[in-house]
Amino acid sequence: MFFEELMTHSKITLLKAKYPTIKEIRKSIVDDIITELAKNKVKVGLDNLELYLIIDEALTNAMEHGNKWNQNKYIHIEVAKDTNQLYITITDEGKGFNYPETHSTAHMQPRGRGIFIIKQFAKVSWNKKGNSITMAIPISYAANTVQ
Repeated sequence: MFFEELMTHSKITLLKAKYPTIKEIRKSIVDDIITELAKNKVKVGLDNLELYLIIDEALTNAMEHGNKWNQNKYIHIEVAKDTNQLYITITDEGKGFNYPETHSTAHMQPRGRGIFIIKQFAKVSWNKKGNSITMAIPISYAANTVQ
């Protein structure tokens, strides 16, 4: 029993990379992540369009609001999993922000709906500084069974 509990909480890193803040490479970053998931046979309860959407939203926020489109700053990506969850962490080199104070009604505005959208598909957390978002997405075992 102890070993199973330990294994439930231990994460395996699937991808760790950094990319320059260049708007035009967002699609290739998302493709890198989705390719790594396929290579490791990790399936989640989202289709590729939904997964693409939330990763792209988080990347765009990091590049635009965190790094201010400064091409000398990087976006750091870590993709990990445990037995139940996929974790996608995107960290920028900006000063960070305080989500509850700055985004309580953002989903009602013409811009700034990215976090609201992400939260429809993933459990979201930030580091204390506010420059790193982690999206936790349940792993779908039903999709992994061979028929």
